[in-house]
Amino acid sequence: MSTDQVPPPRPPTAEQRTTVATVAGVLVIVVVVVLVNLVGRSDGDTSSALAGAPSASATATASTDYDDPDRYEALTSTAPTDVAESALAERGEIVEQPTTAGSQELASAAEKIARAGVSYSFTMASFNILGSQHTAPGGDATGYAPGRVRAEWAAALVASYDASIVGLQEVQADQLDALAAASGGTSDFWPGTSLGGVGIPQSVMWDNRVWQATYTGSLTIPFVGTTRPQPIVRLQHVASGREIYVINIHNSPQDRQAERDQALAIEVAAINELRRDGIPVFIMGDFNERDRAFCTITGRTDLLASNGGAVVGGSCRPPAGMRIDWIFASPDAQLSGHRTDDSVVVNRITDHAVITTEVTVP
Repeated sequence: MSTDQVPPPRPPTAEQRTTVATVAGVLVIVVVVVLVNLVGRSDGDTSSALAGAPSASATATASTDYDDPDRYEALTSTAPTDVAESALAERGEIVEQPTTAGSQELASAAEKIARAGVSYSFTMASFNILGSQHTAPGGDATGYAPGRVRAEWAAALVASYDASIVGLQEVQADQLDALAAASGGTSDFWPGTSLGGVGIPQSVMWDNRVWQATYTGSLTIPFVGTTRPQPIVRLQHVASGREIYVINIHNSPQDRQAERDQALAIEVAAINELRRDGIPVFIMGDFNERDRAFCTITGRTDLLASNGGAVVGGSCRPPAGMRIDWIFASPDAQLSGHRTDDSVVVNRITDHAVITTEVTVP
């Protein structure tokens, strides 16, 4: 057919025009989300968070006065809210997506598109590893293998859980080294050695292929006649870019009820302060308490325990089979698959059960 015989182009059908308009509308919304997000980030000091490194102002500095008696007395006489607010004052803001007047419908549509497919899941564990000082000659648990050997076993156990965040309690320097070596460089720790030897036992360990730290800090609590830092870390999920807070604690043992009560009050105040940032908050560790820990955390915050239980009408109903180790999470994270592992393998490593739970952030 010659070119002068080509028929004129047909006008688009109504269906085609609707499809084009829909695609164009979606593109406009996505562009708005991107631009608004960039503007929001430029208003806050978040460049270090985007780069995966904590900013200088957000990172806790090492302290060497945890054994100072005056510090202990001052801490036990200070309001828990003041302790928490002071500790968390430099954490930086979580950037929220702003909306302009009259654009709520557009913003809702944009947020739905922007968040589509970014829910994520992971496994979290709380693991009192039984410090190597307990199993050294003259210790109170010499029937166990040496601490470094048990730490290597612990690393294999954590890998079998596929846990990407682990709250460690009682871990010592030699055990921390063994855990780091066993992971082949894929694990990061806070505080590790960053706060000196006193910070090591309560370290949080995470898989740096899955998470990066955007803030690190600590709470100070009374502990066995002195004080100890308890780590707080804000972790950004690499794949989704979304963040969570993790607090890992070890409260005083045995007959030190007053110290545990003060520590719980400080921890509750910290949780409630962090909840103002609008992202999920987790607290886990060795509380050295059963129903008292459960009723305090679930009754004075909005957090829920991984193993169930409830506070109904002001009445506390703890879960059955409680231990002194717990994982709690705010309701914007969904917990399932709680497991209390006190198997033969675990009993070779520690005198505690290992607590794990599956987490989904929708």
